[in-house]
Amino acid sequence: MKWIRSQEESIPPFKSSVLTIGSFDGVHLGHQKLLTALVQKALENNTESVALTFKPHPRTVLRPDIPHHRLFDYKDQVEMMTQIGVNYLVEEKFSKDFSLMTAEEFLSTYVEKIFNPVHIVVGYDFNFGKSRDGNIDFLREYCRQKNIGLTVVEAYDKNGLIVSSSQIRTFLEHGEVKKAEELLGRPYYLRGPVRVGYKRGRTLGVPTANISPEIEFIPRKGVYLTWAYLKDKKYPSITNIGDNPTFEHSESYLKVETHIFDFDEDIYGEHLKVEIISFHRDEMKFNSVDSLKAQIFSDLEFARSYFGIKK
Repeated sequence: MKWIRSQEESIPPFKSSVLTIGSFDGVHLGHQKLLTALVQKALENNTESVALTFKPHPRTVLRPDIPHHRLFDYKDQVEMMTQIGVNYLVEEKFSKDFSLMTAEEFLSTYVEKIFNPVHIVVGYDFNFGKSRDGNIDFLREYCRQKNIGLTVVEAYDKNGLIVSSSQIRTFLEHGEVKKAEELLGRPYYLRGPVRVGYKRGRTLGVPTANISPEIEFIPRKGVYLTWAYLKDKKYPSITNIGDNPTFEHSESYLKVETHIFDFDEDIYGEHLKVEIISFHRDEMKFNSVDSLKAQIFSDLEFARSYFGIKK
């Protein structure tokens, strides 16, 4: 799949395409359903499948007072869309000027001019244009006049819930990992480079790999059972997500600290992916380092039992 970012290169005009437009944060089951329809329509029309998305998310530009925190980094979109078979991911820079285009202008001077779509695939709740004046009915009439095919993909219902990124975020904020995983259609994970920390874990006899996630979303703070992925290898692990409240000089940024069982290698600078399996307990502030250490070793015993790891 070709990943085109307008911040770094111009978007070449397409001879034709089957196009979808959206944020696709999380590429959850609903997105997967839509993207699969996109790829199928492109095959039927013997043309390229194109997913158009925006960076930053339009809400961060239009409503900066309401933060929008992505579930995954932008690279995750690329990986998931590649698996599904999308030909192009076009990442357009979103700005105040861009937001001033009316629905008509967006379709005629941007979408048609660049992508020349023979068919458009969108979700049931698709809105676009200045003040979101474009909706499904507007798009349907526009496509009819221009002789462009249109597929509107209905909501994905999973166990009576409409699959959405906001619902997945809510589950993760409450530590309901399995419910989030059901809507994602895959496990939730955090990843980033392993950085040098205070090495407190090592002094406590429990060395950890400290990663800096490349997103701002924060799941429920606490201890999780996890799988750690490093260089295509999978390791059982236990992970703390939080602020280290027991220590006075805790930084303000989120810390993800993973203890990989029976592992003792220098991996500073490596990229580590931590897949969350289950919420174990909330982050706690302890009155002493000894009480913290006792709890940590209790957590380790629980995790060893869960994974079937012998000492």
